[in-house]
This record gives sequence, C-alpha cells and structure tokens, in this order.
Amino acid sequence: MTVATPLWQEGDAVTLRPRLDGSREADVAIVGGGYTGLWTAYYLQSLQPHLRIAIVESRHVGFGGSGRNGGWCSAFLPMSPDEMAEEHGREAMEFIQRAMFATIDDVGRIARDEGIDCGFVKGGTLNSASNEAHVERLRDYVASWHSMGFTDEDVAWQSADQISSRISVARTLGGTYSPHCAAIQPWHLVRGLARVLESRGVEIFEDSTVTTIERGRVATETGEVRARYVVRAIESFASQMQPTKRSIVPLYSLMVATEPLSDDIWRSLGWSGRETFADGRNLVTYAQRTADGRIAFGGRGAPYHFGSRIADRFDRHERIHRQLEETVREIFPQVADARITHRWGGPVGAPRDWHAFANVDHSTGLCAGGGYVGDGVALANLVGRTLAHQIADTGDPLTRSLLVGHASKKWEVEPMRWFGVNGLLALTDFADRRERRTHVPSKRLLAVRDRLLG
Repeated sequence: MTVATPLWQEGDAVTLRPRLDGSREADVAIVGGGYTGLWTAYYLQSLQPHLRIAIVESRHVGFGGSGRNGGWCSAFLPMSPDEMAEEHGREAMEFIQRAMFATIDDVGRIARDEGIDCGFVKGGTLNSASNEAHVERLRDYVASWHSMGFTDEDVAWQSADQISSRISVARTLGGTYSPHCAAIQPWHLVRGLARVLESRGVEIFEDSTVTTIERGRVATETGEVRARYVVRAIESFASQMQPTKRSIVPLYSLMVATEPLSDDIWRSLGWSGRETFADGRNLVTYAQRTADGRIAFGGRGAPYHFGSRIADRFDRHERIHRQLEETVREIFPQVADARITHRWGGPVGAPRDWHAFANVDHSTGLCAGGGYVGDGVALANLVGRTLAHQIADTGDPLTRSLLVGHASKKWEVEPMRWFGVNGLLALTDFADRRERRTHVPSKRLLAVRDRLLG
C-alpha cells in the first residue's frame, strides 16, 4: 500500500499547540512555523535573549516545505555564481557563497549541540550525466564555477568510474561532485528546532491562520500579536495573501520513497557515503539514501495551478508520481522489484528572478525572507540569521549581503502567469525528451526558455 503523506512524518502524530486567542504583546512576531521563521527566532534569541518572540503558524510547525522536502541541506543557491557576480559584483557573490558553504557545517553543529537527531550526514552531492547531452552541460557548469574563483575543492568533474565508485547507477558518463551538501531528516530538524525554541521561552501558536500582516500587528480570526517587528516567513504561501500574491509563485515538487531495501541491494548500489544524488536532466531531480535504508526520490514538472492556487489535493499527481517511480527504477535497476511505499509533494516558492531575499525595514518594522525555489533547507538558515542580525542591529557583514534589500519584480497577472509558468515547464520537459531521443543538448530550446524567464 502506498500512503500519501511525507515519509519523514511516518509514525509521528502531530499534537497541535494552542491557537492564538485574544491580544498579546511581543517584540518580534513571526508569521510561519517553517525553517525561515524558526531559524530567525533561534538566532534572535541567541543574540538578544530578553526579546519576547511569538511565532504564528496556520497549520502546524513544519507543515509546508520544511517538513516534506527532499532532505538536501545544500550550499547551492537558486542564483548561480555568475548571475550573482553580474548583478551584485564578484566580491558580494563570493561572500554569500562562502557563507553558504559554512552554513552546512553550522546546521550540523547546531543539531548536534541542541540534541536534534535529524540524521545529518555530510556526504556531498553528485549530479550524474546519464545521457551524452548532459555531459557538455555539466562540464560547463563546473567551468562556470571555476571561472568565478572556485576550485575542485568546491565543485569538480568526476569520471564515470569515480561516480560509479560512489553510487552504482544504470548508466553514467561522469558527472559533478561537491562536498558542500548533507542529507538530513527534514521533519526531525524542523520539529527539533521548535522544541528548542519553546524551551527558551519562544511562544508558538498553531492552527492560527493569519488574515492581516501590517505594521506593528499580526492578526488571525481569533487573536492578534502586536510587535515592533513583524516577520513574514511563509515562502510559497505568500501567494495566498492579496498584498503579496504576485511576489512568488507556488511550483509543485513531488516525491516518492521505496520500502527499506535489503543489505544485498545496498551492497550492489554502494552509496555508503549517503551522498545526495541528481540526474543530469533539465527538469530537477533529487534523491537521498535515507537513514532507514530507503531511496527517497523527487522531481519537478507538476503543473502550476491557475491563480497560484495551493491545495492539499495538488500534493498528489498520478502522472508525475508514476514518472518518478519509473525514473527511480530506470536509474537504479537494482530496485526494480522494490515497493513504493510513499507518494507526497508540496509547493516551493519561486520569485520572478529566482533570487532569495532577507529584508528588514527598520522604519516600519516589516520584515520578510524567502525566495528559495526549493533550495531552502540551508538557505533558510542563512536568511533567518541575516534577518536576526538586521533586527538586532549588530552590524554583522551579513546585514550588507546581496540578500539584503533585494526586491524581485512581480509575476505577471493571470492568465499570462498560467500560460508562462506552464509553458516554461513544458519547454523544459520537451528539452529533456528531445535530449533523450537525440543525445544532443537542447541549447536553443533552453535559451528560449531562459529568455522567457528573464
């Protein structure tokens, strides 16, 4: 039997915390009980322990992407180094990228020090070229990083033999490897952070849908928090509130997981370092070997829903989930007979320019962080830390990073948005199918896609 809930939450019943009732005062009110909100509270409480901090969550802590993602704690941003260097300058790019490299170790250290058992294993990440068309693209990717001053210590090309020595896949022509990534159990991390915060006096309200975010005030149907600073940390769910509806679009990413695999299968697969894994196609794929011996595998390609709608039923899509199952068995033929036990999904937030942000307006007290496009497990830590240093006015170099003060242009109105986003997805899927057939990179198609996105 295949269940339609995230693997990570299996066997962990959720008991809701109290909802927000009545009026209360705080120094900082945070909307959103995911990684961004929790990390912001964590660093604020560390910098200024006297602060009164309240977190208001519409469902429960970790309900969104923080509790259902692929478990990649990755140092790679939605913005590439050359894009960041072009927009912000090379020094600013290198600062934020080096900060992201360090963030992976910070997450592991905090989990260890705080007693959060989230299965953190820093095995790095692989992107394998399973088709001749992938090789040039992945080699260009490595060359781009090196042209920006990074080395093989950060991102390197590896031969087919080197890739196979790590993970035995059906076919590889080589690929990329970077040490700057860890596999985690994302639900355990988000729930563990919440417990740590509560033990230090941070109030968390659940089942409290926010209706108003404004200067000095967060309101729900049953209560309100008045605070000097109000932090919007809701990522894709910003698309569900009228003032921010066009600031971000919710793109659905779906996942499947196998049953726990036998020791014999794992011996044939290798994967002893628990590296995270991607295939070199254009539509994003991502996988990890879980702590309990499964393959958790995800990918993009599910349709964008008109009006930026988000609904629980969109977490399941028969065609895309079936394709993911077929892809798992294609890449890893050793699991051809393994049962798929879980299917799930959820929205990731995409700003118009794919650029993350961490903004604080000291004059109004209004703050916001996000823009991860699915790369938020580690980036949310850095964004939360950046927001905290700005609110605490520490003068830390993070307060002057390229995340600060960035404003993406708005997405188009409907139906242009629906046609545009789904057209981009269709072009990317067509490019992959063409590459699969011809073994030639779809450069012109992808150039058209990128011009449309720009």
